[in-house]
Amino acid sequence: MNTQLPVEDTLPALHDGLNNNDVILVAPPGAGKSTRVPLALLQHSTFATRKIIMLQPRRIAARNIAHYLAKQLGEEVGQTVGYRIRGDSRVSKATRLEIVTEGILTRMLQNDPELSSVSLVIFDEFHERSMHADFSLALCLEVKDALRDDLRLLVMSATLDVSSLEKLLPNADSIACEGRGYPIETYYRPDATAGSIVDKTARLTLFAAAEHQGDILVFLPGQAEIRRCEKILAQSLSKGCQIHCLFSQQTLAAQEAALLPDPQGRRKIILATNIAETSLTIEGVSVVVDSGMQKGAIYQLNKGLTQLRSQMISKASAIQRAGRAGRLGPGVCYRLWSKEQHQRLAEHGQAEILTSDISPFLLEACVWGAQISEFALIDMPSDAQIAQAHSVLMGLQIIDANFQVTPHGKEVHSLGSQAHIATMLLKSSELSAGHRSLACALAALLEDKDPLGAQAGSLCYDRLTLLQQHKSHPLWRAIRQWHKKLACDVTHWPLEDTGVLLGFAFPHWIAKASDSGRYGLVDGTGAQLSEHDSLMGQSWLAVGQMMLTNSAQSNAKIMLAEPLSRQQIDKYFNHLIDSETRCEWDSSRSAIVTQSVQRLGRIVLKKMPSAKPSVEQITALWHKQIKERGVMSLPFNDAALQLIYRLRMAKEYLTDGQWPDVSEFGLLSNLHHWLMPYLHDVLSWQQLSKLDFYSLLFNQLDYASQQALNQLFPTKITVPSTSRISVQYDDVGGASLSVRMQEVYGLADTPSVARGKVKIQMILLSPAGRPLQQTQDLAGFWKGSYKEVQKEMKGRYQKHFWPDDPANAQATSKTKKKMSNTQ
Repeated sequence: MNTQLPVEDTLPALHDGLNNNDVILVAPPGAGKSTRVPLALLQHSTFATRKIIMLQPRRIAARNIAHYLAKQLGEEVGQTVGYRIRGDSRVSKATRLEIVTEGILTRMLQNDPELSSVSLVIFDEFHERSMHADFSLALCLEVKDALRDDLRLLVMSATLDVSSLEKLLPNADSIACEGRGYPIETYYRPDATAGSIVDKTARLTLFAAAEHQGDILVFLPGQAEIRRCEKILAQSLSKGCQIHCLFSQQTLAAQEAALLPDPQGRRKIILATNIAETSLTIEGVSVVVDSGMQKGAIYQLNKGLTQLRSQMISKASAIQRAGRAGRLGPGVCYRLWSKEQHQRLAEHGQAEILTSDISPFLLEACVWGAQISEFALIDMPSDAQIAQAHSVLMGLQIIDANFQVTPHGKEVHSLGSQAHIATMLLKSSELSAGHRSLACALAALLEDKDPLGAQAGSLCYDRLTLLQQHKSHPLWRAIRQWHKKLACDVTHWPLEDTGVLLGFAFPHWIAKASDSGRYGLVDGTGAQLSEHDSLMGQSWLAVGQMMLTNSAQSNAKIMLAEPLSRQQIDKYFNHLIDSETRCEWDSSRSAIVTQSVQRLGRIVLKKMPSAKPSVEQITALWHKQIKERGVMSLPFNDAALQLIYRLRMAKEYLTDGQWPDVSEFGLLSNLHHWLMPYLHDVLSWQQLSKLDFYSLLFNQLDYASQQALNQLFPTKITVPSTSRISVQYDDVGGASLSVRMQEVYGLADTPSVARGKVKIQMILLSPAGRPLQQTQDLAGFWKGSYKEVQKEMKGRYQKHFWPDDPANAQATSKTKKKMSNTQ
């Protein structure tokens, strides 16, 4: 056994600390915390009679660590050291150290809240802040507090804000382990040339391979980037170099080939995702090439979908990646970014509980019998996350409005699968044994990796046909486990009902094609198929997997789906179909329309004209339209508008009398009084324009107010020529009179309204009706600038009267000749 690991120096303190307390162990990558500490604690007398459980956030790491530790003991996995991960376990009665992952520890706690067979729980790589680790730690703290004060907790991390963890474990001993100390030379090599992140990483890798000896570990965002980089490097590297890929959806053999030295001693280039940051020991690596990118899964609450996007890593991740080059000796790390960019990186990545769908977490909390807010968590999910998760679980009838688990919810939880998949498995049992077996296959397909890959399109049928033809496929292990759990031994699958089963799992993702080729889903979101997908053109789909691939894409990408017929929808999902009579505004017709609408969620199945809407519906829609457009957008004629302006001036200048408020706010606030009673039979804007708005408003006044308004704010004024000229009122509280100048000769003072409070703006016109002068001081005009007007107009309009003393001249609407004839 290797006794040279740095963590060896902390073992005495670790033993002493765990005698009486919990312990927080902080040790950098390569210190040996995952491989040395668990074996050392097996020798601890405190843990001799009960099991040690070690939680690992990654399946690939859990399996490899178990194999490594068993090898150190000279045993097979499943004896002293075993593991349990989803779909795979190697344990026996002799197992004393179990390495578990994902929800396994949570399941153990739910089944046995005392953890009666466990003496120590180790949380490895806690800095990754997986949701399961956060929640399992919270459950363990409750168990310690209420049931098992002798249960010990050991939290191990490479990089961690210890202060936040110490608040959860105030009595824990904190132990820090120094790293090995091999120097790592770091080079910042930003690449400003054109090309993708894959092209740039490949170029930097080829440079590093030429400059240095030893194996090279290359970090890339995801599987697709790894495969593209593999093709580029294969064309340039010598045959003496072996390229290996390392990501979660690989076979165990491929993973082991990447982790172990090449049996022929050839140089290795390992292209990996961030699963290679911690836990996994990759022998022989002395050079790291870091793209600085990772695939981050962010759950979009508004769409109910996970968005997978490439993003820059944190400083903590960059440190761990670089550390991979210095485990065996001095190393080199090339970073595809600048020092300035490095300074701007976040210190740590976000906790998964803040960026994920927390419905599995909420279900576990409800089964435990507690509210999420009652748990001791470093980071508490938002109210919006909790509300969205509550809505999802209620929609599946798993919990009720009071967060109580329903009988169906208890069945779902007992299956230990994702809620949607468990719902499908239970509903399939209501059909035939063949449907149940097909549901088992779909469950394995949805929970594990795609056997064909995204490039094969999204048709589920193709995957199921492959599985039927190859019973040795790795997915059959999961299928048989589901068969065993559901007591099903039938392998004949009614593939024509595959869409029905997917619809049982994801009823909110039943989709209908639109004219544009995209799909509208029951929950109101949009989705689309990849170009040339074989499902293109299908009217109805049951969708099993979708992904938002980037922030700019409004429609999700359909990853897995199956056709549905309308007959299947009517037969199996009729309970989701609602009919309602809808009264709504049709913008294209500017009219109120009433339709009987049949819909599946947000998908409209059928529309039919319906009877006349009720008075309440009509007035509600008109009120909404008028509010949105603005009350002054109503089709007032000129008389109605003039009345509104006169009433506004009356309210402003006259204190006696009860004048209505006809401001925009007042008109809108009192629609129910002056307008709505007259709209009961009005169904369109065209009909609305035929209303006599003048009468509707004028009749709001009593007789005395009507008389006062007409007297004090007249619509017409008799001028000296005896003509009746219209007064124009405006929306800023003014009044004007447009009249030919000859008709107001002899008028010495400017006319006014509102008992003389508002002088009328006199717009004096030429004989041709063009403005010559605007004034509110007629007397001053006659004495002043009239002379200039007279001089100019006398020559232009010789037939008209231009007196020298207009203030005392006779007004006329006639020419000079006609004036002479009448004298």
